[in-house]
Amino acid sequence: MRGTATAAVAAAARGAQVASRPAVPRAVRAFASSSCSRDASTEAESSTTSAARPGRGASHPGESAEQAFARNLKEVQAFRRRKEQQREWARTTTDRLYMIMMAVTSAVTCNGAVNVLRESTPLFLPPSASPPPSRTPLQTTLSTLLASGAALGHSTTLLHPSYTPYIYGNRSGLSIIDLDQTLPILRRAAALVRDVVRADGVVLVVGTRQGLKKALDKAKERLGTNGYVTASWLPGTLTNAETFFGIEPIADKSYLPDLVVFLNPSENLGAIRECTSKNIPTVGIVDTDTDPRIVTYPIPANMESIRTSELILGTLSIAGQEGRRLRVKEQAEKSKAQNQARKRRN
Repeated sequence: MRGTATAAVAAAARGAQVASRPAVPRAVRAFASSSCSRDASTEAESSTTSAARPGRGASHPGESAEQAFARNLKEVQAFRRRKEQQREWARTTTDRLYMIMMAVTSAVTCNGAVNVLRESTPLFLPPSASPPPSRTPLQTTLSTLLASGAALGHSTTLLHPSYTPYIYGNRSGLSIIDLDQTLPILRRAAALVRDVVRADGVVLVVGTRQGLKKALDKAKERLGTNGYVTASWLPGTLTNAETFFGIEPIADKSYLPDLVVFLNPSENLGAIRECTSKNIPTVGIVDTDTDPRIVTYPIPANMESIRTSELILGTLSIAGQEGRRLRVKEQAEKSKAQNQARKRRN
């Protein structure tokens, strides 16, 4: 009992000594701890971080925990709103790359020459919920191709050696496609589609990339009975046609299209090989990382851009629609001439 009482008295004396000590300010304690630490910078950073916490720093004196929580919640909500606005403004990789390209193409250099690419073109074109109607081959110009992002290629490290003749230059690590060559090539491809449909041929459009369904449906509507579209390719559609179509179509080869248009040829190499084995000419949008020789009529452009694919497919399908109109007109004139000749004989 005597030992227990002695211990209690000693503890009370120590408590009295601690209580009698003067209060040390927080800044002094932080300075002392930082000066005695081996890494003073680390301690200073940790003390600054702890002092900046809500409700403890000098910037928010006397703030309660509820007020700090409400303030932090508002800051998080404002941050999320800003991030959502940024995502909405640049929601696709194509739009971001297009914005970068338009900001630097005012001084794209190639072989020491400086070319100003359409200064009147706006810096950024946001995607529209109701895109404008597709242009005819004659209305398709460099400005429309440039606005769709057709000049943007892949990284210069992925450039295919055979694609060099279609390259204008490079900027920020990206290959820039020469649209001065793309435009006449696109018009020649449109003339090819028009002549095929005018001769009552069949054009098959293959686009297996996501986001092309509306463009494919519109192309099918324009081409009518002279066009077919597909969003997926079954291996053996042409080389093993007996399984797909039966014996009768094989006898007269009515299952074979006269021309095949590929919107993403690098992802449909099997279909291209089938067309080659059947001697079917092909048209394809070829990007900088693809060998342009895999198709008969390559169109150098940005294959990754949905807007570019829609523009090119719209131009080709309108050319096919023009071919249908010319064929109907020629048939009407021929029928009229035959009727007049029959009346003369009678």
